[in-house]
Amino acid sequence: MTRLRLPARTILAVAFLALALAPRQARAQEERIDTPYRWIDRSLRVGLYASYIATDPGGLEQGPQSSPLFGSRLRVRLSSPLSFEVNVGYASTERDVVYPLAEGGPAVVDRVGVDYLLLEGYLQLALTGARSLHRLQPYLQLGGGILLGIGEDVSEEYETGTNEQFRFELGTRPSLALGAGIEWDVSDRLGLAFEVRDHLWRIQTPDAWFRLDVLEAIDASGATAPSEAYWTNNFEFGATLYYYF
Repeated sequence: MTRLRLPARTILAVAFLALALAPRQARAQEERIDTPYRWIDRSLRVGLYASYIATDPGGLEQGPQSSPLFGSRLRVRLSSPLSFEVNVGYASTERDVVYPLAEGGPAVVDRVGVDYLLLEGYLQLALTGARSLHRLQPYLQLGGGILLGIGEDVSEEYETGTNEQFRFELGTRPSLALGAGIEWDVSDRLGLAFEVRDHLWRIQTPDAWFRLDVLEAIDASGATAPSEAYWTNNFEFGATLYYYF
């Protein structure tokens, strides 16, 4: 019986070819592994948003009314699950003008326009880290900043005279916020997020409301005495289109 002997060069060539193809075969097997997760490689994104904010005008009904809210957001990833966001929003709405000495107790005597800016910073916790699950990334938010009244109209009732001291101004108010959302990982560059945020605002009562004669008149009318300030929950529902850098 004759044995078949292969030349040493042939054996070495076959071994070298097998070693060269092994990594490619392994990579091909890895690429065939199906997974619902998709990594989000880019860490910086800017977004434009449109939302509707359902406001609580406070116990004296003097705060901003519900309205659309528009703005932009800049978000940068700090770690796999954690991001930091800067938010600027603008709204144009109205508010009621309340007179404390009206017959029968404090009453609305006018409605005026008011514009405001919402300037906030947030920490965002992505529940799936720096990746999406079935192209969706749910997250939670915690933030704060200021509510800044701009372009506030003045009612004719309060322009001059003794009533001017009862005029409410939105001015600059603290804003605390909690939120939750989910982002659709559209592509490597685009993301579409749907969110709900609760903005906690402090609506302060003008000092003149606490004059003794005013408090006595309010008490005599049977109305509830005013509080120094009212913390209100203002719910924002919106969508943001993000572009990743």
